[in-house]
Amino acid sequence: MTDSESAAMSGDRPRPQYGEYATPEEQAARIQQPLPPLAPVAPPAAAEPTPSRRALTPGRILDRAVAIGLLVYGVLSLVSAIPATLDPAPLLTMLGLDADEVGLTATGAWGIAAAITLVFGWLVTAWATYAAHRRGWVVFWIPFVGGFVFNAISAILITAALLSDPAVLDAVMRQSGA
Repeated sequence: MTDSESAAMSGDRPRPQYGEYATPEEQAARIQQPLPPLAPVAPPAAAEPTPSRRALTPGRILDRAVAIGLLVYGVLSLVSAIPATLDPAPLLTMLGLDADEVGLTATGAWGIAAAITLVFGWLVTAWATYAAHRRGWVVFWIPFVGGFVFNAISAILITAALLSDPAVLDAVMRQSGA
């Protein structure tokens, strides 16, 4: 058995031969020749642009326009819905009830909670739309979902306000014939 075979079998690293573990500088010094010229290093590639910095395609422009239009519609709807959550007279008139006869002049804490829910919901929806747009996601659906969810919560609060008043509940029962 030779020395290299015994070293390989023992798991030890074999003795280097012919400068195989030497650095290029050590090899050049040993053979007394200059190092070969280094290949030019290319500058690092430009980083991939973030999704919000990408060129706007017609689809992204349409998506952004629809989302902004829905958010603007949400603000306009919000401006008209807040007074309706605080004054139940128009809602009672739509239900066929006379607000003066029923005696309900305000929705109280339920109406305030409904108004706050609408404002908070619009802010959350606008923030979620902006955050999704910055990530490059499709965003038109976010105002739809936000509008549906927060309007549904507000409607439940207003319904609770109306049904918690015995006079309104009595008037609704009389109107239905029960």
